[in-house]
Amino acid sequence: MASLRTDYAIVTLVWMAGLGAAAQFGKVAISLAAFREIYPVGEVALGFLISCVGLAGLTLGVLGGILITRVGIRRAFVTGLVLAALLSAVQALLPPYPVMIALRVLEGATHLAIVIAGPILMARHSSDVARPAVMTLWSSFFGLSFMLIALLAPPILRAGGLPSLMLSHGAYMLALALLLWRILPAPIARHESALKDVPLTLKSVLSLHLSIYHSPITSAAALGFVWYTATYISVLTYLPGFVDASHRTGLSASLPLASIITSLTLGIVLLRYVTPVRAVQIGYLLSALTALPLLFVYGNDAAFILACLLLMGASGFVPGASFAALAALNTTDERRAHATGALAQMGNVGTTCGPPILAAIISAFDLAGTVVFVVLLSLGGILLHVVLSRRRAALMAAID
Repeated sequence: MASLRTDYAIVTLVWMAGLGAAAQFGKVAISLAAFREIYPVGEVALGFLISCVGLAGLTLGVLGGILITRVGIRRAFVTGLVLAALLSAVQALLPPYPVMIALRVLEGATHLAIVIAGPILMARHSSDVARPAVMTLWSSFFGLSFMLIALLAPPILRAGGLPSLMLSHGAYMLALALLLWRILPAPIARHESALKDVPLTLKSVLSLHLSIYHSPITSAAALGFVWYTATYISVLTYLPGFVDASHRTGLSASLPLASIITSLTLGIVLLRYVTPVRAVQIGYLLSALTALPLLFVYGNDAAFILACLLLMGASGFVPGASFAALAALNTTDERRAHATGALAQMGNVGTTCGPPILAAIISAFDLAGTVVFVVLLSLGGILLHVVLSRRRAALMAAID
């Protein structure tokens, strides 16, 4: 569904909902010390309170894209916000650990609905000219949300503890749900999926998975994005460990900011002159090149921190361009839903697999292994897009 103009009110509110979806991770990650006092479990079990939200995306990403087109993009998005608000309110009761895990897993399903439907709505309500910038804005929601949570959560926790934080998040999500339900136009057709009459059997779901990932069009954004998520979360986690302890907190806070600044400034400018896929490749190339100086400044914390910021700044070209590629390559809501479901799935694959792989590499090869890890994954992203671009060109030639 194309739009001749950009509805900035809808774009802003949908983006704000994305901030709330990212806060489903951040509200626990930032307040882990408070959760530690409530739940006397091991550190691995405590960490699972954060990561279990990603289980839905890891296992059901593509299926979520299929279901959302059947339910309706608007309805799925608003319903996800309402259920997220309710689950956050129940979490404020601080139930026993197994119940809290179950609530967090259910919260992951609402997260999936929001992050799949969100970029579709952003693309639907933006003009062709503004769409690359709008999709880049959407890509910033995760890092920016973590920064805002880091600023807002401590005073809320001091005032009312974990229940206040959970209720504040729930109230935020519910308010956005009400606003968006009023402002989002109802779909023209009752059903938005051309496949609405296909029964959802295991065979049909597997077939749709295969068709989505086999297509060089619908799979491109997802298969190009997984290299970024594997690198991004791993670098955020482990690079601060290579500087003195007194600098680690500041570096941890600065790294996502460097990526966001690049994405929302130079990333948008770059998309005016090159295609989104080309911008992704440029981002990966710059990431590989800026990783190399880390080897030469290790031991000099000031220079090392600057090199880390350059690396994260270079990586900031990739997420916005990836979402812009998703919108540019997939021109219908249904294809965008399938592509976004695949992107959510591959994003979770990267965030799940990247950190433990890099941890093992660091234990064996220290910083040199980290640099090689970044370089190889960046080259993987470049080459993957080369292959898919050639397949798309061949497909178009065959059609002609």
